Amino acid sequence: MEALNDRKILVVGASSGLGRATAIALQRHGADVAFAARRRDELEAAVAEAGGGHVATIDVLDPASIQQGVSEAVEALGGLDGIVYTSGTSPMAPMSELTQVDWQRVFGVNTFGPNLVINAALPHLSEDAVVAAVSSDSSSMPRHSLVPYAASKRALEATMDGWRTEMLGNRRFVTVILGPTMPTEFANSFDPEAFGAAIPHWQRQGFRTGIMQADEVAHGLVSCMAALFAAPTFGIESILLRSPEPEVANEFSADVEQE
Repeated sequence: MEALNDRKILVVGASSGLGRATAIALQRHGADVAFAARRRDELEAAVAEAGGGHVATIDVLDPASIQQGVSEAVEALGGLDGIVYTSGTSPMAPMSELTQVDWQRVFGVNTFGPNLVINAALPHLSEDAVVAAVSSDSSSMPRHSLVPYAASKRALEATMDGWRTEMLGNRRFVTVILGPTMPTEFANSFDPEAFGAAIPHWQRQGFRTGIMQADEVAHGLVSCMAALFAAPTFGIESILLRSPEPEVANEFSADVEQE
């Protein structure tokens, strides 16, 4: 993927799951990558696994941390040609049990975070930059007990439409609509009983059970970014990534990323 050679890319959410896999794949295919998330130790381990890259500590719930982390990435990379935002969170609970803090945290990570990262990066983005943010295939049909997640991701999709509307020129803003993917840490905080209680509702809702592997999804994302960098007037506005449905339905588990 020669089009990725020396491209300067910031990956937010690079400490685990799809973000980590994508950052590693970009680095190994010739890009110069800033690995960003909260946990510096995990980021350093990911950089070591990738064989190169830079660490930028970012807490996406803290605007000051976003500004500082983006600045660190820009300084380390010498500019920015791309951003991949994969961070996502949600409580596992019915809407009747959610608090204001729950709603604020979910929208803070899933909607406000990517937009604040993009805003902080704007002055540093190259003219043919590619900015990708990960949404969910549940955004149009909220899963029982994961409604804030779907709502925040639908709002993210609208804001990505907004960036495409307001930013003229060859910068591309790509919404990646993701089906269930593993491995991940997305469900680490879920109460097992609440998770088990939600599964019959998901089955009644008719959700597909195909599961993708993070490394394979990362390879696909990296290939798409390479194609975009190779053709500055070529754009991908949104892309749906979802596994074919298996012959025998998979059982839902807390290890599956619902992004």
